[in-house]
Amino acid sequence: MTTVARTWTVTTWNLHGSTGPPIASVAARLRSLTSDVVVLQEVQRRQAAALAEALGMHHHWALKHFPWTPLLKSKAEGLAILTPHTLSATGSASLTPQRSQWSYKHRIAAWGLVGRPDHSAYRVYDVHLIGGDAEKDRLDQVQRVAALIAEHGGAPAVVAGDFNDADEPAVIDALPGIEGSATAATNPAGTPTQRIDHVVVPDAATDITVKVPAGGAEWAALSDHLPVTTTFTLDWVAGDFPVP
Repeated sequence: MTTVARTWTVTTWNLHGSTGPPIASVAARLRSLTSDVVVLQEVQRRQAAALAEALGMHHHWALKHFPWTPLLKSKAEGLAILTPHTLSATGSASLTPQRSQWSYKHRIAAWGLVGRPDHSAYRVYDVHLIGGDAEKDRLDQVQRVAALIAEHGGAPAVVAGDFNDADEPAVIDALPGIEGSATAATNPAGTPTQRIDHVVVPDAATDITVKVPAGGAEWAALSDHLPVTTTFTLDWVAGDFPVP
């Protein structure tokens, strides 16, 4: 059985879309990263579509909650997955079925199967867990994500997003996979003090590197979070997950 090492790059970024981040500037930053997959949180549907168009990427957007009224549906926040590669088998599910979509406490996971022409593919999960003093709720939500991964099976999983989990290793540990060893904080973007944004890759991944900008005023003008970019390598059996 012949295997081939394939290297992928995944970026996660909470865009704080309600503040109206400058899409052209955000796109320029993302373009420079040359990621295989970009997952975004707190992004409005029109913002996700504009970024995908600017970057020449396919995208999937899923509603998290309506922050105001039905008259302002364009302000609704969600999660988005963007990729220059094939994007299929997309979907989303509530992680807090007891919460209404009108509540900011309503949380979801969004996913999609991303495949490259080299026959490597990952099912990518985008999450934004509840913040504040709610460790038990975060753990419950991430366990629901782990159950979704087990249910879907097939392609290896990558889970990325805003975990709101500063100093809570149990949240990451509840997921199948591993994280890179970067210790850089990601929030707030101007003077970061919390590490709450993560990319979790398959257990068998090697050569994992994690990059986070240093922060400062230029980054704070784009979002209250910094992007996290993780590059990793995994061996693939030749011919797995054929992609047109």
